[in-house]
Amino acid sequence: MVMRWKTVSAIFFLVVLYLIIGATVFKALEQPHESSQKLAILTQKLEFLANHTCVNSSELEDLVKQVVSAVRAGVNPSGKASNQTSIWDISSSFFFAGTVITTIGFGNISPHTEGGRIFCIIYALLGIPLFGFLLAGVGDQLGTIFGKGIAKVEKMIVKWKVSQTKIRVISTLIFILFGCLIFVALPVVIFKHIEGWSTLESIYFVVITLTTIGFGDFVAGEKGGPENPEFLNYYKPVVLFWILVGLAYFAAVLSMIGDWFRVISKKTKEEVGEFRAHAAEWTANVSAEFKETRRRLSVDIYDKFQRAASIKRKLSSELGINTSLNQELTPGKRALSTSLCEDREAYPNLTLSLSPIRGGLARNGSLYLNGLSPDYADRREIAIIENFK
Repeated sequence: MVMRWKTVSAIFFLVVLYLIIGATVFKALEQPHESSQKLAILTQKLEFLANHTCVNSSELEDLVKQVVSAVRAGVNPSGKASNQTSIWDISSSFFFAGTVITTIGFGNISPHTEGGRIFCIIYALLGIPLFGFLLAGVGDQLGTIFGKGIAKVEKMIVKWKVSQTKIRVISTLIFILFGCLIFVALPVVIFKHIEGWSTLESIYFVVITLTTIGFGDFVAGEKGGPENPEFLNYYKPVVLFWILVGLAYFAAVLSMIGDWFRVISKKTKEEVGEFRAHAAEWTANVSAEFKETRRRLSVDIYDKFQRAASIKRKLSSELGINTSLNQELTPGKRALSTSLCEDREAYPNLTLSLSPIRGGLARNGSLYLNGLSPDYADRREIAIIENFK
């Protein structure tokens, strides 16, 4: 399913906001340290020039530039015997090749020749996809191994009569904790002992490496690493193997988290679908009820009109009015009431009069209905009146 533009835009702005927060925090934490380092190196230069009057400032700056260039090339300018070995020996080159295909790129060493840079480009384009397939395969195998272990743990937990959701959460946490113990905690202890780093520095290196960030400020086997070059030849390949398996583990964890999000998204969509279905059903029911109510009102009104017509025909029949008489009536006479809508019993004051007496129909506040006048009463025609007494 393709992600909607609204969702993409929301995630984009969330990432930008996250970057702004990170930039603000890093600036607040690191800029004062940078300023203090600038002041410290400036102070040391001035002290060196003051103590060594035979050296002028331009010569010192030239030396500093050469040192910086050597450091950028991966050469340690200190005078230790261990630093005289080549950084491009077989073990270091093997380690560098591993950092290329794993996309870590520590940056402590890099090719400086044109041939080395061209080969690095081709090597990375071919090696990164190959390592991706290997990473997926190792991740699947690790997932299978941990899955079998989790299944055994779940069987044990089922005996405690715990819900399936809690069992899944507990087993997943065990999987993550066990992996962190093997690929994070144990390497931290090893690097702290071998490299001479602090606990924070060891944790920092492990996390930065396994997340493929690889700043290069801390690299295993460099800057205070093992003093024995022969041991170093075996040490770096072992570190590279740890990186491979650790990346596969983290890939499996990320895949599991992605599965969780997909399941949650699927459940959310199902709940939204059910809600929409209920809303549509409710709308249909309301619409049907409204139509039924309107139909009943129409039927009731029609029944009342039919009832009124029936009462009229009944009254006409009782009074002996026939169709021929109705046909002889003039237009003024045909205005005889057709507006009776209720039973005769509902109008006890309704009076039918055939009185020929002139003016007799106008007594006691009587009203002529339908435009009949006393002249029609002289002809002994029917006038229906309603007395309001």
